Amino acid sequence: MEALICPKCLSDMSVVEHQGVTVDICPGCRGIWLDPGELAFLRDTDEDLPSKPESLGSGTRYEQTSTYICPRCQGSFDTFEYAPGTSLYIDRCKKCKGIYLDAGELKKIRTITSRQRLLGLQSPKESQRKLREAMEAERIRHSEQKGPHITSSGPNSSASIYFFQLLTGLPVEVDARRLRFPVITLLFIVFNVAAFIYQTTVVSSLGFYLDFAFIPSRFFAGDNVLGLFTSLFLHGGWLHLLGNMYFLWLFGDNVEDRINRGLFVVFYLFCGMAASLIHGALTESPAIPTLGASGAISGIMGAYLVLYPRRRMYQIFFFLQFKVSVAFYLLFWLGLQFLFSSLGSAGVAWYAHIGGFMAGAAGIWLLDKIGLVKPDPEGPAQEV
Repeated sequence: MEALICPKCLSDMSVVEHQGVTVDICPGCRGIWLDPGELAFLRDTDEDLPSKPESLGSGTRYEQTSTYICPRCQGSFDTFEYAPGTSLYIDRCKKCKGIYLDAGELKKIRTITSRQRLLGLQSPKESQRKLREAMEAERIRHSEQKGPHITSSGPNSSASIYFFQLLTGLPVEVDARRLRFPVITLLFIVFNVAAFIYQTTVVSSLGFYLDFAFIPSRFFAGDNVLGLFTSLFLHGGWLHLLGNMYFLWLFGDNVEDRINRGLFVVFYLFCGMAASLIHGALTESPAIPTLGASGAISGIMGAYLVLYPRRRMYQIFFFLQFKVSVAFYLLFWLGLQFLFSSLGSAGVAWYAHIGGFMAGAAGIWLLDKIGLVKPDPEGPAQEV
């Protein structure tokens, strides 16, 4: 029998016996595929879901259909909050009604089911309040008992991820599910690519860069003010552009998920311009033009660290692939920026990277304090 393909990481799933039920488990991301009726058996109830799907979406449903493809019938998924007030979202195939659970979600479902039974004699409002309190207490305990920051992944990732990393050396997210399509992040990528094509095929002259790149000495003299903004969409070559756009897509979608889209535009531009100003104030070569989205993207990375420090990423060193926490990866990256800036390595605006990162981390922290950051509906990333 041909193995099912994991809808999350596209690895081959393994068939295992779990408490009397034959289920399909992904060896990479530890996601579980359950055919209709299997979740009901595992949680010892009559139905897979605690209520009809129509009522699950009321006021709490994701803004769009899940992007997963059903491994059983290739149908599309709907994403629902499992029970009101739990912030536990699961994916169910519209066609065959099979259910896909991320790692740790089956345990959460059992916890919710048992607590709902205990709270069954109370009023609905009181039950929901106590259930939310219990889930929050469990989330806090989980975050306090989190394991090591680096864990071996070995063969757990899919072959496609491994070969991509082997060829590029770039990190790949492990736990980074989003609630809506990142429209603004994609538009920023489109604008950057379009600007690069324009600068390299239409104008491609020194005068253009002198007018639209950021030149600290001219800016602080009151000239070339527009360059503080336009420089964020210019790049020095295809590798510079592609590297920046990859990291923008890698981190930007989840940051965009947590704040208003209009605010995300302002936040991105703020990080980029703050990065350029900090570079301009600290550089020893203020007459050299600087360009690129690196400062703005560094700000997005700083925000991602504040929002998702316990999420994990695949990293590769030579042929060894392993998982690291986002906190480890981004703080290590930040340390390298400080190291290279202290060594005076030429050709890269290291201070812009540092300044953008700090601006992004501080900015998202402030937005969170004033209530403009949406809570993470999944809580901390679950360990397998």
